[in-house]
Amino acid sequence: MDTLIAPVTLAPVNIIHIVYLAIALFGLVVIGDKARISSLRIILLLVVLLLAFNLLEENGIFLATSLITPIFTLGFGPAFYWFCRQLVYGDSPSSKKILLHLSPMLLALAFTQWPQAVIAIGSLSQIIYLSLALRLIGRYHKVTVQTCSNPEDVSIHWMTWILVLLLLLMLQDLVRLNLQPLASIEWLKRWYFLNTCVYATLTSYLIVMAIRQPELFERFGQLEFLAEKTEEAVSLDDQNAISLFQKVDSTIRKHELFKQPRFSLRDLATETGIQEKTLSWIINHGAKRNFSEYINQLRIDAACTQLIETPPKTVLEIAFAVGFNSKSTFNAVFKKQTGLTPSQFCKTSGFITDINCEK
Repeated sequence: MDTLIAPVTLAPVNIIHIVYLAIALFGLVVIGDKARISSLRIILLLVVLLLAFNLLEENGIFLATSLITPIFTLGFGPAFYWFCRQLVYGDSPSSKKILLHLSPMLLALAFTQWPQAVIAIGSLSQIIYLSLALRLIGRYHKVTVQTCSNPEDVSIHWMTWILVLLLLLMLQDLVRLNLQPLASIEWLKRWYFLNTCVYATLTSYLIVMAIRQPELFERFGQLEFLAEKTEEAVSLDDQNAISLFQKVDSTIRKHELFKQPRFSLRDLATETGIQEKTLSWIINHGAKRNFSEYINQLRIDAACTQLIETPPKTVLEIAFAVGFNSKSTFNAVFKKQTGLTPSQFCKTSGFITDINCEK
């Protein structure tokens, strides 16, 4: 009983652990019943358990002959992969899969007297799982630019950066652990403190971005084949591609299909009666660009015409009129396609007025 009520002195890193723990618990509450990001709960639950054991071990409250915390290095890799897979495919892992992939972490409880070996195996596990997650997200983005006219709205590039930073943090953490016999205790403590701050910040960013993600591409599983090269699968030559593209292009321009805000490859397939896979190949070879770039080029061409019309319209009105969902996306695509912002285009064209090119 005396041990339970005895005062405990907390180091600065323990304060960060408590703050980090509060962030993870808050994240668990905020996620609630959001089905599309439910796998994030597994990551946050592992964070909570890791931080709880850290606090208990470092303050001598949990008295054990060996460290428990190294086993969690075997859990975060699968957890991040599941989360990325759910973002991409929309399905959460079954309880059987969770148990299967977390079984190495549970088995490692029998080997906690060799923490360095557990950490080494856990680090290898993280490299494998995070690399697979990066590859999956890369395929997701390949498909979105081939099938969506608004790939920016469904992109998850923020998750790519998180995974890359996690890999870098893990590698430098391995350096820190291997320098323990050589470096001074004070220097290592400062390094550990900074690491914990970075992980807490990264977790906060993950929670915020996952909750704020406006929408996700729902048909990746059906169109994943578009991430692969399709030349061998489509029995058409370049000459046929150009001829077919001219017909497709004529249909799109005639009916101004590109002005539909969420115009997709499936919509075009419905309009033309051509399969999505073949359409993707036709546009890639006929327009020499992917579906997203092609549609946005048509939108920007239309926007340029409207920017110099009389009476002039605001940039926001034009952005919505040609099919964009936001002014920021319109500005970014306009600058990419023309090398100028809309206002710069107006000025160089000599049609700038005092009203609306800046709005």
